[in-house]
Amino acid sequence: MWKLFRVYRSSLILLSALLLGSVLGLWLPDVAIKLKPIGQIFLNLLFMIIVPLVAVSVMSSIARMTDLKKLGAILISIMAVSVVMAVIPSVAMVFLAQAFDPAQGVTLDLTQSVDNVAGNMDFVSLLTTNDFVGLLSKSNILALIIMSVISGIAIGQSGVDGIKVADLLDSLNTVIMKIIGILMYLAPVGLGAYFAATMASQDAQLMTTFARAVGLFFIATAIYLTLGSTFYAWLGGGNKGVKVFWQHMLVPAVTALGTSSSLATLPVTIQSANKMGLKEQIAEISLPLLVNLNKGGAAMITALKIVFIYSLLGLEFSADVFMITILISVLSAFVIGGVPGGAFLGEIFIVTTLGLPMEVIPILVVLGALTDAASTVINVVHDLTATQIVERINGKHYQQTAQ
Repeated sequence: MWKLFRVYRSSLILLSALLLGSVLGLWLPDVAIKLKPIGQIFLNLLFMIIVPLVAVSVMSSIARMTDLKKLGAILISIMAVSVVMAVIPSVAMVFLAQAFDPAQGVTLDLTQSVDNVAGNMDFVSLLTTNDFVGLLSKSNILALIIMSVISGIAIGQSGVDGIKVADLLDSLNTVIMKIIGILMYLAPVGLGAYFAATMASQDAQLMTTFARAVGLFFIATAIYLTLGSTFYAWLGGGNKGVKVFWQHMLVPAVTALGTSSSLATLPVTIQSANKMGLKEQIAEISLPLLVNLNKGGAAMITALKIVFIYSLLGLEFSADVFMITILISVLSAFVIGGVPGGAFLGEIFIVTTLGLPMEVIPILVVLGALTDAASTVINVVHDLTATQIVERINGKHYQQTAQ
């Protein structure tokens, strides 16, 4: 029990701080409002680090991936499978959340003006900027990610000079992760204070919406874990693939639940892949990449967060918003999910891209913390099914040498 507590200690401390902040905001609103500057300072510190965090982390990851350019076919299939396995759950989650609205008419009353992008979404401005300086703004995260991916590919193709730049990026990434680690010590106080100020002017019914949202996510997770996994395993290996998957998925799933980390579960996942009879060459190439790229659970919770917040704010969830929601969900799984230590990056990504008020960040953090374990299980289990599919696509090119 103590070991399990240590794994989830940060999440439990953060949730306790947010719960305390909500109680303070509802019972002593005058006091809670005065705490808002404390939370504002913490969020501003995160906003200041987000641009170098995204740029350095994404460029570093892509630059290392392109070292596998000789394995282009299998790398392309891994990326394609990861994208598809992020789109499917995010689309399904959007429709499910709209059909069973967890907000149930409860409205978040914010004095800050909300930029309702539903009626006027400029995809050109979202995906690009007309000046390099624009990439240094937190409001242009999508454009920054696109340029960082292109830059990472260029670094990986630049030979010896590219290796020097990649090494420098790795060193910068280590320093940035240390900065993030320092800032995270302030998270319970900063987010707790900000949440207290937010709740000071809200109805107590707002708290019940969290339970509905989390319950909806757990139901969706159970359905996707059973039906989705079976379907993917069938695609990867037919009826035999389904059988061996369900025979060997339990240990990685339980390990993921206990560690709340796809990376920490990787050795167990590789072991299970071997027991499933997957080709060793493909498993050893695919699984380390899928740990960072294939995060269907992250895509699901991102989609739920956006639909939930739009409902709470009373904003129209238009076709344009649907499209950008799927894009954000895929990028959260495909890129953001691979950023080590990028705590709260997904929440900031959502808020800055959609022009939402900062008051919603603690709400998004609550949903993320409560659903983190279930999301990790989805991520890990579907690394196995994704490997099955990748093997079916590329298996003939990696035949075992006859003994």
